[in-house]
Amino acid sequence: MTEAYLLLPALIWVPFGIYLYHIIVRFLSLFHTWEKTAVSRILSLAVTLFCVSRGWMLYGLGAVVLFHFLAFSAGMEIVWQIGRRKIQKEKTKRRLQFVCKSSIVSLLLLAIVFAYGFYNIKDVRRTHYSVEAGEKEADGFRIVQISDLHMGTTMGTEELKTYCRQIEKEKPDLLALTGDIFDESTTRSEMQEAARLLGGIQTTYGTYYIFGNHDYNLYTQTPYYTRDELKDTLEKEGIRVLEDEVTKAADWLTVIGRTDASLDRAEISSLMDQADSDSFILLLDHQPEDLDENKAAGVNLQLSGHTHAGQIWPTGQLGSLFGVTELNYGYREDGAYHVIVSSGIGGWGYAIRTGGHSEYVVIDVNSET
Repeated sequence: MTEAYLLLPALIWVPFGIYLYHIIVRFLSLFHTWEKTAVSRILSLAVTLFCVSRGWMLYGLGAVVLFHFLAFSAGMEIVWQIGRRKIQKEKTKRRLQFVCKSSIVSLLLLAIVFAYGFYNIKDVRRTHYSVEAGEKEADGFRIVQISDLHMGTTMGTEELKTYCRQIEKEKPDLLALTGDIFDESTTRSEMQEAARLLGGIQTTYGTYYIFGNHDYNLYTQTPYYTRDELKDTLEKEGIRVLEDEVTKAADWLTVIGRTDASLDRAEISSLMDQADSDSFILLLDHQPEDLDENKAAGVNLQLSGHTHAGQIWPTGQLGSLFGVTELNYGYREDGAYHVIVSSGIGGWGYAIRTGGHSEYVVIDVNSET
């Protein structure tokens, strides 16, 4: 783990750091007293090392900012290389060179993209799907799904309270909380208040919760609360926590909640052996994995999250392209098997979303007519 922590960022930041150093040197060359001097080189190296240290965590905000800036700078580099050959007027050419050297366009684009990202992650939408239950008895059954809240990162208590009121107006028969409702940065008081608000949403058949990889506090040495304390708090608020468990929510409805794929867990076949195959089988699994296996096992509807629909563009598209995720976002129907992957109502790490959108999901399940 330590080797990977050091090696992967080093492999990325050595070439990117060299290019960043080039950009800073080029910027300082605008000040003629510093052009090609030892002071400018030392200053450029110091600024580069500082920036790389801020971006060492590849999924952190510092890295995201730097990657965007470098991408915009590379785009301007291409414009400059084309322009210097095509443009005949020296005055226009000098202006384009100044724009490129000053990085003013890159910085402006960076500000626009991150302003949009801040707005986009706060703009929570209602996403609706209709699912045919086939021959299963589930006519007029409404589920509301909340995933990947990451309480405290992008949403506070007052905002959550607003969305809980909206969700209650949907009159859900069942509320599915599909993981990463909390994470390593969620304080104990935030956790307790969120549990109270979510547990207060009125439903017909109950509220069901599964752990996501961040809910376990796996990525910190100093968690604000333990896994057991989280589970106890949720259950005291009337939220049923399922960890590789099967429960009958109604005579015609079975809910299976899986332990997250980041830990050892039971096979889906062993859980399905405990389920009533004649009932409508709802599977809650934080990470959208083993979709073919779940279909073959006889699951009717799977609800997942985890991907954030690629919170930072184009991570979602790249994940789909290289097979990192089986379904990055949305709804897939495959015979009697349906799967929905939510982008989440919030985001991880920072209040920026340039890919996808924030949402809560409303699913209406109807019997085949």
